[in-house]
Amino acid sequence: MNTPLRIAFLLDSPNVHRGQALAGTPARTLALARGAADAGAEVVLVLGDRGSDVGTASDWSHAVMTVHPHDFYSPAALASVLAPARPDIVVQCEAEALVEMGRDLADRLGAVLVYDVHDDDAAVASSLGSSADVVAAHVSAQRAAFAVADRVVVSTRNEATLATNFGVSPDDLAMVPNGCDPDGRRAWGPDPASFTVLFLGNLYYEPNARAVGLIRDTIAPAVRRQVPNAEFRIVGRSPVTPGTTAGGLRFTGPVESIDEATWSVSLAMAPLTAGSGAKMKVLDYLVAGLPVLGTPEAVTGLAPDHPGVIVDDDITGWPDRIVRLLHSPDELFGLSNVGRAAVVADFAWPVLGASFVNHCARWTASPRPVATRRHQLGTLTPRWLTEHADQGALGLPSLTSPGIARWVRRTKTGARREA
Repeated sequence: MNTPLRIAFLLDSPNVHRGQALAGTPARTLALARGAADAGAEVVLVLGDRGSDVGTASDWSHAVMTVHPHDFYSPAALASVLAPARPDIVVQCEAEALVEMGRDLADRLGAVLVYDVHDDDAAVASSLGSSADVVAAHVSAQRAAFAVADRVVVSTRNEATLATNFGVSPDDLAMVPNGCDPDGRRAWGPDPASFTVLFLGNLYYEPNARAVGLIRDTIAPAVRRQVPNAEFRIVGRSPVTPGTTAGGLRFTGPVESIDEATWSVSLAMAPLTAGSGAKMKVLDYLVAGLPVLGTPEAVTGLAPDHPGVIVDDDITGWPDRIVRLLHSPDELFGLSNVGRAAVVADFAWPVLGASFVNHCARWTASPRPVATRRHQLGTLTPRWLTEHADQGALGLPSLTSPGIARWVRRTKTGARREA
């Protein structure tokens, strides 16, 4: 009998808390790892130690280890701690890290290297008004990542087109959208009496910070002129001190769970005008039964007329929309019911995790493509790492030291799966 497929997921982020991440890349990676484990794969998640409280074994359903950042980006050091797990697949989501160390790591382990693409970094940089040189550097990094990866997973059609344009063949490409966890999330539904509007996101990520700027400067003042008791709940890591309230905005900071974030909310929103990729926050809103107001950018990966979502690219008209919705409980509940039903049917992580494992099994059973084993671009730093470092938001390692990893949860290891 074949042993389970062994998959190692790599994630360096300070935005992981006790087995959970509230949004973005960390949320996708954790959910995909959990979905793969639930589908029968033997999963190990490798976390860069950024000083966050990653929890204990009871917070995780699969193997988790933390490593010092120095070791995370050292193929030799990381291979030495991962070797006993004998992964068939190594999954990495950052283009720069994949080029700098992912290819070397996979070769040392004899594993298939999978690039999980859920952001077009060049498009993000362009949407933020970055210089042509910065955009070009991201394009070069993405081109290199597609070249050195054995296989590629994307979450939207836009990313599938990007991969194809960079030469990835259909056989080496799989679509696994972002998903939601219907069984693990409370479907609170809207609370019209709360007059609370929710925004969820890491504010050290510039597109989210800009969205909150729009809420603070444009949306909240206009709404509160008509609904003085309206509150805008901002949830996630932020330079703002948790508990701060100003101009109708209340910054909670990180919370223990998505359920805590989505409780007692009338309406959720995503006024994103920059960025790229599918937004985990929108799916989390919908599975919680919250009506959603978003820009076209915010609903990338969903159909333009997806149930439960109102799409409007004119932010100046948002205050009137929000006021009307806050005074229309029947409409809020109608949007809630159809929105949650649609995401449960189409975007449940158990189904998506099983699909991912099936793709990985197919890839390990077929010959590996001839990937570019090395790609010289100089020293590359992931975009998120630069953003967080510039804002003093990385945190210091607290569980590990160079050469010494720590297992948060460990499962037994055995022979490599036979194809």
